[in-house]
Amino acid sequence: MKKKVLAWFNTPYYFNPSLSFKFKTSVIFGFSVFIFLYVFKPFSLSLFGNYFLQYTAAIGIFTFLGSFFMLSIPPLIFPDFFNEDKWTIGKNTLYLFLATFLIGYLLWYASNLYKDGKELPVVGLPLFLTYTFLVGTIPIFFSVYLNERNLRRNRVKKIEEIKLFRTKKEIEYKKALKNDITIYSDNKKEKLHFNINDLVYATSQGNYVSFFLKDEKKHLKEKILRVTLSKIDKELEPYSKIIRCHKSYIINTIFVNDISGNARGYLLKSDIISFDIPVSRSFSKQSLMSFLD
Repeated sequence: MKKKVLAWFNTPYYFNPSLSFKFKTSVIFGFSVFIFLYVFKPFSLSLFGNYFLQYTAAIGIFTFLGSFFMLSIPPLIFPDFFNEDKWTIGKNTLYLFLATFLIGYLLWYASNLYKDGKELPVVGLPLFLTYTFLVGTIPIFFSVYLNERNLRRNRVKKIEEIKLFRTKKEIEYKKALKNDITIYSDNKKEKLHFNINDLVYATSQGNYVSFFLKDEKKHLKEKILRVTLSKIDKELEPYSKIIRCHKSYIINTIFVNDISGNARGYLLKSDIISFDIPVSRSFSKQSLMSFLD
């Protein structure tokens, strides 16, 4: 059981960078807190009398503002920590609890300012934070669990659709283009000559590009050329089976024999490549289908 829980926390999780998503999520959190307090009147809120609606509405608004701030600002200040390629359910849950603590402190401070001069019950910081976590814990776990499950199910469903689409098509490379390619370095002093059907994939290495070519024994051999991946992508653009699937990778799709994915995105698998090639999220399901046709 412990291993399953740890494995779940280490599962890749999609950190959505969309500002509209963060705004909507913050609105939902703020509104949910307001509705919960207004309907159930916990934590002696029934004693607030005529101040009850105004107070609970203010708590909901401050929850929205605090949530939107925590979802938007820290990722801009600490981009390495919020690296979407390394984001997991555990990181997401931990950050949400930290955000809940900070929002709880903000609400406590604002609450005391609101109560100043009014005959309303005052709650100490430890007890107020306890109330905050009691209200926030279930929605946090519930939202993380549902979001991860829905993302995973949708990704698996789309992968199956892509695989089904591909099996219905004949995988042939019919292009009236020359197979022998010559690519020159940026300074034109070096060049690389290869058959397009032998190119398995290429990846950027700083100012260089590493080309991985299949030999007669179906082993990969690396060739390095001082050139940008963008230039390679442009030169190989006429070849429909050669795609730039990621900012760091160009791949020959005739060597792709499977697709997998998780909450972060799709992964391309090949029997001849020892690792999975990532796919940029800018590729829609339809884009993948057209490239793998």
